[in-house]
Amino acid sequence: MAARVLIIDDHPVVRAGLRAFLDLQEDFEVVAEAGSLAEARKQAPAARVDLVLLDLELPDGSGLTLIPELARNARVLVLTSFLDEGKVRQAMRQGASGYLLKHAGPAALLDKLRAAQRGEIPLDPEAVRALASPTADPLAELTPREREVLRLMAEGLSNKGIAIALDISEKTVKTHAGHVFAKLGVRDRVRAVLIAKEQGL
Repeated sequence: MAARVLIIDDHPVVRAGLRAFLDLQEDFEVVAEAGSLAEARKQAPAARVDLVLLDLELPDGSGLTLIPELARNARVLVLTSFLDEGKVRQAMRQGASGYLLKHAGPAALLDKLRAAQRGEIPLDPEAVRALASPTADPLAELTPREREVLRLMAEGLSNKGIAIALDISEKTVKTHAGHVFAKLGVRDRVRAVLIAKEQGL
């Protein structure tokens, strides 16, 4: 039985190319596509997918934020153009089943997809080297505003308290918090605060 595939990428040409290639394979069936976080959240449950090919750079946010929810029901393979050590670590901590780069050839990509279906964790050689390198500053990727939100979390403020302190809406605080969690590779406030305290924020 063919694995049901969801392609999440903001470039229609990339999606079309992947679909055309995978549709030639007997063991994969592309059942849905999405070009944004919002579209992916609508498509994934309805499509009942087995495998997700996920780009990280999407118009409405980082694909990293999708990994925990998608990984509950499918294998999630990051397929991106850029290698970033922090993103590799975050993706794998969030539950990704592999990290691949788009410059890989079609045959190599197909081998990696089949490896994922066998329960293996396919990684681009460059991603392997990134994971093997010493851990970088976990706060390095946070924007100044995200650092401020995390600092106030560490001080014990609620979302409402942070909103008042920064003169922004609670909704905006939640958005920043979600970005902080994704970049730190954690799923909740408690773990984010622990990292903040470890780093002396």
